Amino acid sequence: MISPNSIEQLLNAVVVEDVVGDYVNLKRSGSRYKGVCPFHDEKTPSFVVSPTMGIYKCFGCQKGGNSIQFLMDIDNLSYPEAARTLAKRYGIELIETGGGQDDSEFREKQKIRESLQAALDYAAGYFEKQLQETEEGKTKAMPYFKERGYTAETIRKWRLGYSPEAWEAFTQKAHLDGYKTEYLEQAGLIKKRDNGSYYDLYRNRVIFPLIGVSGKMIGFAGRKMSSTDPAPKYVNSPETELYKKSDFLYGIFQAKNAIKKTDKVYLTEGYTDVITLHQAGIENAVASSGTALTPNQIKLIRRFSQNVTVVYDGDKAGIKASLRGIDLLLSDDLNVRVVPLPDGEDPDSYCTRLGAEGFASYLEQNEQNFILFKAKLLLQECGDDPIKKSEAVRDILQSVACIGDSLKRNAMNRELARVCETDESLLAAELGKLLRNKNLKDEQQVINGVKKATAAAGVQLPKEPLSDVYVERALFRLLLLHGDAQWDEMVTVGEFIMKEIREDEELLFSDEVCAMLASQIKFGTLEKWPGATYFVQHQDSGIASWAAGELSSGYELSSAFADNFIFVKTDGDNYKNELIAVFRYLRRKKLDNLIRHYTNLLKHPEADVEEVLEYLNYLNELKSVLAKDIGGVVFSV
Repeated sequence: MISPNSIEQLLNAVVVEDVVGDYVNLKRSGSRYKGVCPFHDEKTPSFVVSPTMGIYKCFGCQKGGNSIQFLMDIDNLSYPEAARTLAKRYGIELIETGGGQDDSEFREKQKIRESLQAALDYAAGYFEKQLQETEEGKTKAMPYFKERGYTAETIRKWRLGYSPEAWEAFTQKAHLDGYKTEYLEQAGLIKKRDNGSYYDLYRNRVIFPLIGVSGKMIGFAGRKMSSTDPAPKYVNSPETELYKKSDFLYGIFQAKNAIKKTDKVYLTEGYTDVITLHQAGIENAVASSGTALTPNQIKLIRRFSQNVTVVYDGDKAGIKASLRGIDLLLSDDLNVRVVPLPDGEDPDSYCTRLGAEGFASYLEQNEQNFILFKAKLLLQECGDDPIKKSEAVRDILQSVACIGDSLKRNAMNRELARVCETDESLLAAELGKLLRNKNLKDEQQVINGVKKATAAAGVQLPKEPLSDVYVERALFRLLLLHGDAQWDEMVTVGEFIMKEIREDEELLFSDEVCAMLASQIKFGTLEKWPGATYFVQHQDSGIASWAAGELSSGYELSSAFADNFIFVKTDGDNYKNELIAVFRYLRRKKLDNLIRHYTNLLKHPEADVEEVLEYLNYLNELKSVLAKDIGGVVFSV
């Protein structure tokens, strides 16, 4: 367990906008930053980062917390892993103490992840050394990279490597250096033979390391060096605890700063495309690694820019691949353009042929809107056949229907009418049908998904109103926002609330976060008001997320109100009255529960009716006093 003092020191040193900015394209908005949430699909940015409080909050999916929580959510890390990652980045030494038996399972999972990461980091260094320092690497693998025009600087930047021809070279060296077989196998570095022995997965191949968006090594791609070799062209890492192919874009770590700077990403297909373009100065290029685009890859792009230019191979297969994936980009409200390459060329070969300046100029001059590109492509194939033309137009409109912005759709519809030489109203009518069908289909999918999920979990919708969560949370919200303010001359608001919660044993909370906070207050974990920072830095993600949300939701009135002598009572002016009202409400609910309980006791044959009635009368009197104080009406039970 990491000591609270270490966590406090770490979070005080961390620059939250820098941490989040490695994953999200943030734009300043007043004293805060805004961006597209990396945790859920959204069209309008609702993700906010507050530097002054050191927190982030999404008002769409409600995720929020401090820098440690962000790394936990974005990279699927444990609390200690995220804290250690930040500590290493900021040069802070963490003090750790031993934990109890409860965290044994957590520690075991953490140990596995750390062991896999260590194995991958070791392998990356090994492959680099084999390329740079061994005779075999210099004579067999280095010429392959040199023939592609890669400079020594590019080879080092992309950490390119080589795996020797011997079947067990890496396996034996890793064992000698103390790496366990089970972790090497789980990391996808070695494979088991039928006889129980192991061999190197990437043997006799040049190595392209796969680096995740956070800069960590997550896998490798090994490419054969000879076109006459009958082996598969690539051997890729299997999916592991650290590597999910559908979540990964090659080059995203190296490209993300350039993407944010240019507000644009070039999407290619292969590893060599990306490396060649980066070497040519086009550093905002990434690759889908030869697979069809996935929703998670698109979500990764949207973190950094909404503008995508697809640069795929110039043959028909490359063009067809781009057509299949681009509808997904349009559905995510991205602005999509295409650069068609000459037949038989790919970004790697054509950039090498034209040179850096020539290829950059070609991209700029030949970039075009995807919808119009698709229209021209399909209409060319139709010739004068009216049936084929109508089918092509309907196919094009399917892509237009993916665009969420109605203004963009209408603009594209007008342009299509011109390109297709078709009446605009006819296209609009057909587009309307497609949109209605699409909306119905989407709605039905949501309904079916909810039904399936609730049925599988055995969940039934509540028939009665839910508990008083909002009132409970209002109490702790006031504690968080106004704990440092004075309640009277003697105590602060924080001290007052904590004293009331401690002394009222029957004041119960049904909300999970509220119950946890109340328990810490009642049973001594929180002996005195610790300040709002304590909750933001809390190691429980539920409390930290709640605190971040409450601290992020404040607003400031425009100075125009005061300038025009319009005075509005704000939350800061009214917190005492709010607090009194919340305590009255919670205590009245407590009385209601007690009255309900003792009324039910009257039905029990062994109950002392006289004693129960006497206590019920006492409770109703208390309720009457409380109601008069509130100014409400009381009905006896």
